[in-house]
Amino acid sequence: MSEIPRALGLPVPVVPPPAVTRAVTAARRALGRTHDRMTAPFQVVLERMFGVIDNKALFVAVDLGIPDLVAGGPQSAADLARSAGAEEDALNRLLRYLVSRGVFRQERDGRYANNAASEFLRADHPWSWRSWVLFFGSPWNWDIWKSMDVRIRGAGDAVVAAHGCDFFTFVNEVDPSAGVDFNKAMASGSRMQALLFAEHYDLAGVRTVCDVGGGSGSVLAHILTTFPATRGVLLELPSLADDAARVFDATGVADRAEFAPGDFFESVPGGCDLYLLFSVIHDWGDDDCVAILRTIASAMTPGSRLAVVEPHVERGAAGNFAKASDMLMLALTAAGRERSLAEFDALWRRADLTERRRVVLPSLFDVFELIVARP
Repeated sequence: MSEIPRALGLPVPVVPPPAVTRAVTAARRALGRTHDRMTAPFQVVLERMFGVIDNKALFVAVDLGIPDLVAGGPQSAADLARSAGAEEDALNRLLRYLVSRGVFRQERDGRYANNAASEFLRADHPWSWRSWVLFFGSPWNWDIWKSMDVRIRGAGDAVVAAHGCDFFTFVNEVDPSAGVDFNKAMASGSRMQALLFAEHYDLAGVRTVCDVGGGSGSVLAHILTTFPATRGVLLELPSLADDAARVFDATGVADRAEFAPGDFFESVPGGCDLYLLFSVIHDWGDDDCVAILRTIASAMTPGSRLAVVEPHVERGAAGNFAKASDMLMLALTAAGRERSLAEFDALWRRADLTERRRVVLPSLFDVFELIVARP
């Protein structure tokens, strides 16, 4: 049986196709717009502002280890406060709020327990999103968001304003603990997307895979686990070599996975059947994206293909993940952005690549399959 329903927390043993996911998502958006139209305008504004409460409440609960403390069964706020080193009344109020937001469950006797959402915040959950909460709610990340106005006003980079350097220098060189937060969050998100990619994208005939800018190697490791006849290369900065080695050892693919230290602006290993760019393009401005794509294209042989995995910004007023993620790119990068289908197409043409097909994953992320344009 597929691992995908468990990874997504679905109550059914099968994953709905993208068309169904899109329809359900559209229905949720319609309900949200109806809710807003039935709400006084000032209340809509207040609800949007209160998002900051959700962020910090989740962070504190996860940082205290509450999802792990109630894993064995419901506990009172008093017992949780003693175990977590918290103040009972404050913790009770925090958890009461999170219950109202659909995270945790409160029993009739007042004790707190995990629900489907908070189960995914346990440290020992195989598909935990705990690292994302710790990344998003971390003080160092909040400092960046406090400088968001600098970016919007055109006065500079929000990360430089907050920390004195760009984002990747900060997490890779300046603050190792921030780097751990960030890399764990990226790995958890990538694992889920890799699971969907390996099941819904055709890898027939692929003997060698190069994951370009693949972080600690979680995507590549999952692909190699799923396809035992395939070999892989991870191109990443030298600082991630140890992390990648641990991932490859833990997943049992070390004998088929190679770490290639390097810079994707300069060169990538040549002659692989499939090249991957998982959530890399959105970190960069158009000129840099074209440079990355051209570097990969120069390494591709006539039979090679490149799979770029990104969401796209949908037209119209409806919300979608890419529009929210675009705000993240605005805050954390100097020129990164999420793109529309037309904007992606412009990048491919500038890099002399041809889009052969687009596969939509159940997460509604797109897999753009590209080949080198031939005269």
